[in-house]
Amino acid sequence: MTTIKDIAKRANCSPATVSRVLNRDPSLQVSEATRQIILQIAKELKYKTVSERYTKKHYRLALLYHPSLFHNHVKDDFHYSIRTGIEGACSDFGIDLISSFNEKGLTDVSLHGAIIIGNYTNDEIAAFASTVPTNSIVIIGRNPDEQRYDSVWFDTRRAVHTALDHLRSLNHERIDYIGSSENPDLPLEERRDHIFRAYMYRHFPKYEPRIWIGGHGTENGYQMMKQAYAHGELPSAYFFANDPLAIGALDYLREQHVQVPHDISIVSMDGHNLTNFTTPPLTTVNYPRAFMGEISVHAVIALIEQARTIRLKTLVPTNLIVRGSTKALN
Repeated sequence: MTTIKDIAKRANCSPATVSRVLNRDPSLQVSEATRQIILQIAKELKYKTVSERYTKKHYRLALLYHPSLFHNHVKDDFHYSIRTGIEGACSDFGIDLISSFNEKGLTDVSLHGAIIIGNYTNDEIAAFASTVPTNSIVIIGRNPDEQRYDSVWFDTRRAVHTALDHLRSLNHERIDYIGSSENPDLPLEERRDHIFRAYMYRHFPKYEPRIWIGGHGTENGYQMMKQAYAHGELPSAYFFANDPLAIGALDYLREQHVQVPHDISIVSMDGHNLTNFTTPPLTTVNYPRAFMGEISVHAVIALIEQARTIRLKTLVPTNLIVRGSTKALN
């Protein structure tokens, strides 16, 4: 199969230039002569771009998930955004997408690939995989078997460190943690509470942070903030493991007339769509969730078409969005 490198070698230019010409990148500055040479070589070698290959074939993909992921738009905004990205990419490429959480599965349905959304135990992933008649599977979440599945996720450690680095840059040292219970099969180095503890021990060894762990969603954030408030003296800042918890906590603090960020700073993770509309707007670590959904479609199609045996782990970048819930200590 002809590759971009083959074309680049014959055209005497970089693979990046070839890729951008073939994908009609409008921002690319290249001479018309070079552009025509690349297009002619691609035609001679019968090269097709990814989008051209997709539109030539009609694929059917399964979207697998636990039904609890899509009960509430506020609580499950993270997964809704990922699914939006998947659905958009499938629509662009003319791919049939079948959603299923039926235990009987889709073994009798003609499928080319599958995407699993969510963090599950090893056994749960194996159970999902057994319900589809394909080995072209991509997980958006923790991957328990990197020899068997492709995966798309973000660097959890870097995301947590980004949030805590921000608080540290504002002179906060007394930082406590509020988070949700995590997958029991999750390695320690990927657990947000463990990453938080290690960071605090390294940078603030004299402070013993309080760790509050409970359920998911805004209501649990409200209740855990209530427990933390009743415990006594508050820290100067809280790190929340996800945005819905922080949104619920803001409601409780407002009821108690605790001013954020004047009395306490809050930073969280997820980039929830509502974080810009809370009072105050939340400082959060954002992940490109719709993009994660889009590239998972690209990944599963690549598995189908290339029939490769080496699996890929894709980590998308995260970025800090600084808003009104954090401020520097005097």
